[in-house]
Amino acid sequence: MSEVITHSVDLVRRAQAGDSEALNRLFARYYERVRRIVRVRLGRELRSTLESGDILQETFGVAVTHFDRFEMRDEASLIRWLATLAERQIQAAADRHGAQKRDRKREVPLDRQKPSSSTHAEDGLADDAPQPFERAASEEEKLVIDDAIRELPEEYRELILWRDYANADWEVVARETGRPTAAAARMMHSRAMLELGKLVRKRGIA
Repeated sequence: MSEVITHSVDLVRRAQAGDSEALNRLFARYYERVRRIVRVRLGRELRSTLESGDILQETFGVAVTHFDRFEMRDEASLIRWLATLAERQIQAAADRHGAQKRDRKREVPLDRQKPSSSTHAEDGLADDAPQPFERAASEEEKLVIDDAIRELPEEYRELILWRDYANADWEVVARETGRPTAAAARMMHSRAMLELGKLVRKRGIA
């Protein structure tokens, strides 16, 4: 197990024992990447109706409580597990919000909803792929990229989420996306990045 994972596990164990500083450090370490994955997965509408910071804070508390149920194979798996927990929290909040909107006869479809805004992504990029992530200097450009990723076929989207958002190594990417080898995952990821590049250029990111 890598030094980073060992340190993360130590933080989780300390948080489970009631160390609030350890929980805060976990939150600071993974918050941005988790939030951006959630944003890609759930779309745009919730950003204007929910405080994702509060939801993600709750998510990390839930994660600490249930960490013994999670098999921490690598850091990327931890990030995606946290993202899944966050999606459930946001789904529940969206359902509550939808019920309130229905009461006022202004229902907002869930498939148009989105989580909150500001990110400072720690994305790892494919060595030989185009670089739309590096070109996204502003938050607005990051939002454009996230929305473009949502339009990709699922197999492309998952490759990018695992490699560029969760920062997984190629062996992990291959395993989690059903590619036969790391090389196959790299090849498919390159195709995904080419398609993403086309989408973001249409949106004005050169």
